[in-house]
Amino acid sequence: MTLSAPVRDAASAKRAELLAAAIAACQSSPASSRSLDAEIARAIFAGLADLAVIEQGVWQHGDGSRVRALHYSSKERAAATLVPMGGWMERAGRAAIVHTADGHWAGDHAVEPIALCIAALSARLSQYSIGLGRGSLSGDWHE
Repeated sequence: MTLSAPVRDAASAKRAELLAAAIAACQSSPASSRSLDAEIARAIFAGLADLAVIEQGVWQHGDGSRVRALHYSSKERAAATLVPMGGWMERAGRAAIVHTADGHWAGDHAVEPIALCIAALSARLSQYSIGLGRGSLSGDWHE
């Protein structure tokens, strides 16, 4: 066993936890918001936890440069960046469906970009869940 194995498992577990929290926040949010965008960004980009928060969705590096969360919850183009590499998206009514080699995930929300966020984040979460031994989500529809 290598020394990095436990760290990788802990990091994967933390990432899965952040993704699950972001999905839950999307599902319970009645509308798009910068706080929701920030939560999504933190789930995707682990390094944001080490940066100073300037305002909702804006962080500052030690050198003074800033990074901003995309408008994931209000812009379809921004939400589309969450689809895992090699995946693609479709619409089925107000639901968004993300397809990957591992399966299909659906997100349903009155706000279309948020529906896509739910589906894309669920697809990403499955990658960590499989690695954590929580079982494969392959081929199933998830919301």
